[in-house]
Formats: sequence, structure tokens, C-alpha cells
Amino acid sequence: MKVLFVTGEAWPFIKTGGLGDVAYSLPKTLNKLEIDVRVMLPKYSQIEEKYRLGMKHLGNKYIWVEHHNEYVGIDMYELEGVTYYFVDGEKYFNRSKIYSEQDDCERFTFFCKAVTETFDLTDFYPDIIHCNDWHTGLVPIYLKERRIHNVRTIFTIHNLRFQGLFYNTEIERVLEIPRWGYYYEDGIKYYDMLSFLKGGIVYSDITTTVSKTYANEIKTPEFGEGLHGLFDKFGYKLRGVVNGIDVDTYKSPRITKARLKSRLQSKIGLDEDTHAPLISMITRLDRQKGIDMVIKIFDRIMDTGAQFVLLGNGEPYYEDFFRWKERQYKGRVCAYIGFNQTLAKEIYGGSDMFLMPSIFEPCGLSQMIAMRYGTIPIVRETGGLCDTVTPYNKYTGEGDGFGFKNSNEEELLWCLKYAMNIYNDKSKWVEIVKHAKARNNSWDKPAGEYVDLYEMLM
Repeated sequence: MKVLFVTGEAWPFIKTGGLGDVAYSLPKTLNKLEIDVRVMLPKYSQIEEKYRLGMKHLGNKYIWVEHHNEYVGIDMYELEGVTYYFVDGEKYFNRSKIYSEQDDCERFTFFCKAVTETFDLTDFYPDIIHCNDWHTGLVPIYLKERRIHNVRTIFTIHNLRFQGLFYNTEIERVLEIPRWGYYYEDGIKYYDMLSFLKGGIVYSDITTTVSKTYANEIKTPEFGEGLHGLFDKFGYKLRGVVNGIDVDTYKSPRITKARLKSRLQSKIGLDEDTHAPLISMITRLDRQKGIDMVIKIFDRIMDTGAQFVLLGNGEPYYEDFFRWKERQYKGRVCAYIGFNQTLAKEIYGGSDMFLMPSIFEPCGLSQMIAMRYGTIPIVRETGGLCDTVTPYNKYTGEGDGFGFKNSNEEELLWCLKYAMNIYNDKSKWVEIVKHAKARNNSWDKPAGEYVDLYEMLM
């Protein structure tokens, strides 16, 4: 079975979020299950030179885009047993940003067309194309336009909030597909716009999203981003497959939590207090992540005697707030605005609790990574956080984290204080840590579910 995994990003070449992690670790696991999975993504100018110099050029040609012939080249790179194909188009991918350029409609139309028109350059003729997020949503349409009927498609939604919305005049100008065939009724029409993501949902053979709970949530007005009716209609082909993490990347160090905590406190300028619970957040600073709730109760969190460390960036208002709190609570709060992979691992390892109060969360990887290090997640029970964290039950002793139901800062504060009370009972806390570290969040089970879907399509 041959699968082409198409994505807008893949670590370690290029990454902005969880999709980059998935595009690295899932194909690697599927290959171990004897599925011939190869990955295709754009050749962005931001890819490090060490990878660019190691690429092999397979060939080039011209394809028809926006009423003209456009050069496309295909380069190849082998990493950990996985073949990666890079779509080379200087006009579209030699940019200062990966996404959010003014001509994203044309950029990713070019990419989707290149996916379907370069089998001759790669000499890889897939049985299945596994598309991911809106950047790949036109691939099923262009397969139909080229009358390639022997290739099946799966379309995975990693975050429904990002849909690839553009003016509907781009149908004739850029997409060059029949408006009457693909726009109206259940086509790519989203109000008066066109949606790449909707195209992937409607025209793929199977649609998946990254947790079972989120697959149910997106059928409701609250989480459906205006597409809840569409998921009701196409629910027969919607599946939820929870993400996993690459367990080889995140390995718990062979030293004690106390030692890791002390090292982290020293490195980031916190008081070396062994008794104070150290709460961490590694996140994009965005409303989706529940940052507003944290802001409203931040001073009351600090009144408990806890320490707090944040690693992330995003909206300037949020960045400024945490910088201010770092100055206000010197020695008890650290706000690292930006991202640092090495520091992230040290924070996962040295923290006691990991805070993830998301308004919605399709899956989330951070809570699973934290558990690998024995750092206990405190989450809002939504989406993939429901599927990957079992709230502690003080009567049975079961559970590997803590959870609260509603998007409410008072519930969040109550949950944090409850976790801190349990933290002070060391025998109970040790058991929770043991459960968290024992939980299997690898790709083994999810990859098997994808294999089942591939076989069903075949």
C-alpha cells in the first residue's frame, strides 16, 4: 500500500504547530507497520541550509496555474527511513512567512496542483493521498478534474478554525474550476467566500479529525465554525483518531523530579523553593488557549504560593501581561516570550503541573508530552484533552490529571487549588505521577486506526 502524506509543514524542516509534529512522527510509525508512506510539502526558503544542501533534485516541469505555465521542481530528502518530497516554486515559497501571505490562495492552489501533477517526477504513484488541513483541501478536487479515479483521499482536520477562506472571484481567476460544479450547494461555498477546507471535507473519501471528542463537538454550533450542518450531512464519513506523540523524542530523564525542578528554577531565575508547586504553560498566546481565564485569576493563583513559568508567544496584549507579571513577582514568575525547544523540554521535565485551559482543543500534544515527564496536566475537558487526560478520582485513586468542565475562571481556580491540595499529600501525588508516566500516548494505536481506514478505502 502506497500513501502520499501531504502537509503544509513537517518537523524538523519547518514547523509552526502540532501539524508539524504529526507530519514527522505519524509517517515514521506507519512505515514501521509496512505502509509505504512518503511526505510532500512546500520547499520554503526558511528550511535550514543543512537540509536544503542534502536534497536530491528529481526533476522539474511546468504546470498550468492562474492562466499561465508555472515552473515546479521536486526535490527529495530521506530522514529516519521516510522519504520527503519538496515542491519547489520560488515565486510562491521564497517568502518571509510560511502562511498568511496576501496571495495564499494562489500559493496553495499551486501546491495542490503540484501534488496531483508530479507523480511522474517522483515515480511514486500512491494508492491513497492523505491530506492535512486547508492548505491541501483542493487536492481531492484536482484529482477529480484530472480524472484520476484510482487514488483515494483522506482529509484530516487539525484545527477547524483555520479554513483557507478567500473571495469567491478566485474560483475563475486562480482555481480555474467550474463554479457551478464546485461552488454551489455542498461545494466549496462558505457564505459568500470559498473555503479550501470545505473542499477537502466534501470531496475526500474519508474525513478525520484529531480526537473522537472533537469529531462530535464540531457537529455543534459552538465548535463547528459555521460548518456544523455540513458535518451532520457528511457524518457518515467523519472519523475521530486521536493524535499520538513521538516517544523517542520525549524521554523522561533518569534523574529525580526534584533535581530537574531545581535546575529549571536556577536557569530561569526562580527562587529555588522545593515546596512551592511549579505551574507551567507552553502555548501559543491566543484566546483559544484560555489565556483570558488565566489573566483574570493570575494574582489569586500567585496568592497560593505557587510559582509560574510561561513559554510562548502570540498576541502582544498577552505577551505584555506576562512580562508585567514577571516584574511584579520577581523570583516566582518567568515569562519567556518566544520559543526554545531545549527550554521547552526542561520546563516539561522540571514543572509539577502543566496548565492547559483551552476554550477548544482539537487534540493537543503538550498535555501528553507533560505526562511523559511526570508533570501533571490541568485541563479544560474539551476535545482531545477529554480523550487523553483522565481526571483524578480521590475515592478510587484513579486518574492521571485534573480537569474542569466550563470556560470559567472560577472553575479553573478551584481545579488548580484542588490539585495543589493533592500535591501536598505526597503519597497521593506519587500515584498520580505514576499513572501519568504509565499512560501510552504513543502513535502505536492511532497509527493502527489509520491503517484500518486505508485498508477500508483500498
